[in-house]
Amino acid sequence: MLDTDQLRSFAAIVDTGSFTKAAERVNKTQSAVSMHIKRLEEQLGRPLFAKQGRGVRLTEDGEKLIDYARQILQIEAAAFASVSRKALAGRVRFGMPDDYSESFLPEIVTRFTRRHPLVEITVVCDGGRVLAERVAAGELDMAVVSDSQPDVEILREERLYWVSAANSRIHEARPLPLALSSPGCCWRRAATISLDEVGIPWRALMASANVSAIAPVVQSGIAVTVLPPSAMRAGLRIIGEEAGLPPLPFDRMGIIEGKDMRSAEARALAEEIRACLGRAEGTGPVDMPPALKMEFGVPHSRPRARPANAA
Repeated sequence: MLDTDQLRSFAAIVDTGSFTKAAERVNKTQSAVSMHIKRLEEQLGRPLFAKQGRGVRLTEDGEKLIDYARQILQIEAAAFASVSRKALAGRVRFGMPDDYSESFLPEIVTRFTRRHPLVEITVVCDGGRVLAERVAAGELDMAVVSDSQPDVEILREERLYWVSAANSRIHEARPLPLALSSPGCCWRRAATISLDEVGIPWRALMASANVSAIAPVVQSGIAVTVLPPSAMRAGLRIIGEEAGLPPLPFDRMGIIEGKDMRSAEARALAEEIRACLGRAEGTGPVDMPPALKMEFGVPHSRPRARPANAA
């Protein structure tokens, strides 16, 4: 029979990419996690990991086992939750802009459902302003948005960059063709204000609230957009400062919660969001045009992040 503690360590290594991070996730020492893998391999008679540079990769047998391991752990969690009657089993509703969803949503949902398999999650992807309004109206328990919305608990901070197709020179075109979000988007305002301040002419080639619509247009090489590193996709590249485009501010993202958010399910999801987003600190203000500093500059007037364990 397979030991679920060993399978939990195995899955944690696959998810985190290292034995050290896996040990932190399962709350064990690194030597204990290593021993789990050793015993699991001895029991199966097959190696599960192979060295790859400084890290490890799954062997063919490891690839086979990971799907079974996840199913076993999911069933174990569901069985305990159902029989013990100690588990969360309600519903939670949260929103996230399309800009962030591809980078963060899979991990947030995966981590949460593994811990709380009986909870139903409703996810709404929309613009930050719409999500903030729906949270205020009680239609959503919480939302991940940029700090252009009020009452945001800041969790992550990343520099914005000009982005184009991997081998494109479209950033040299004048007027500069832009594929950006709707006029109310803070990323769009940052781009257009910075270009106006330094006298670079631009034109709006495309506007969409969804990065899934913008990315293919930029990948085709006919427009430039603005993104933080976490939202980068295959086929895109960051345009360096040597290209002559003005520097952009930092994007600050975080969570807003409904005033009546009191359910245990909502609180548990909020903590998973905090754990997944973390806080990527910026390197401080860059040399931005005056108008851009006025709207997006540092220091920032809104409250900083609370500790992850705050009430």
